[in-house]
Amino acid sequence: MRSVSASVMALVAGCAMLANAQSCPSIHIFGARETTVGPGYGSAGRLVDMIRAANSGATSEAITYPACGGQSSCGGIQYGDSVRQGTAAVASAVNSFHQRCPNAQIVLVGYSQGGQIMDNALCGGPDSGAGISSSTPPISASAINQIRAAIFLGSPRYQYGVASQVGTCRAGGFSARPSGYVCANAAKLRSYCDSQDPYCCNGNDANHHQQYVSIYGQQALTFVNSQLSSGGGGGGGGGGGGGGGGTPSPTCAALWGQCGGQGWQGATCCSQGTCRASNQWYSQCVN
Repeated sequence: MRSVSASVMALVAGCAMLANAQSCPSIHIFGARETTVGPGYGSAGRLVDMIRAANSGATSEAITYPACGGQSSCGGIQYGDSVRQGTAAVASAVNSFHQRCPNAQIVLVGYSQGGQIMDNALCGGPDSGAGISSSTPPISASAINQIRAAIFLGSPRYQYGVASQVGTCRAGGFSARPSGYVCANAAKLRSYCDSQDPYCCNGNDANHHQQYVSIYGQQALTFVNSQLSSGGGGGGGGGGGGGGGGTPSPTCAALWGQCGGQGWQGATCCSQGTCRASNQWYSQCVN
């Protein structure tokens, strides 16, 4: 009887694992909203929708965190506390999903404070304003291997001077990474910021802070799709200041992939199409 019971339990467990695997998407997108916006995706939602529309069967979920900066509308939680909780929430959501669906490709999209918490989760700290001292990313190494692309829009962690940082800003945000810092997973990410922005840069036009999907959405989508089609290069764990970026590609970039730009260390030729400059920081293989 015990033998039969054990066999039945093993069969049930096997069926559960199979059902779980069959319910996993091939691509899953995490989105994180900006400060004071109610639960959901916030301004990250438009880009999340664009990625889902371009990749049939892709699924998505919003990160649950305070998204607050001391305002009564979000419970009065101070900004640093919100960032710390949000960083932990990103890591928990990504790690839990990866445990359920280890073969699924993952995309991160964060807007403003949402970009900061995703930056911390993918690249590690320190982030003194949030009380984060560890340079080790809280997302597991195996989950990071499945993260194909990360898009940060108007993130206060923006710092001018490295290839993964895109836009017209020539300074840094109010919680900027140190000058010269390169995330160990930099090949997977693009962070967008313009000079007019008072949060990710030193500008004075708060309205511009809400325009990144309109300005860079298509460029970001192209990067994400290129990363998904190529399996997402570079990185694979270990945070910490001053770590190297992704390993330079020994072959030509695929169609729609990056092929140049100031500070770019990857491929500078195209296996298909022509390498054309979008700006001084970003060149792309296009038809």
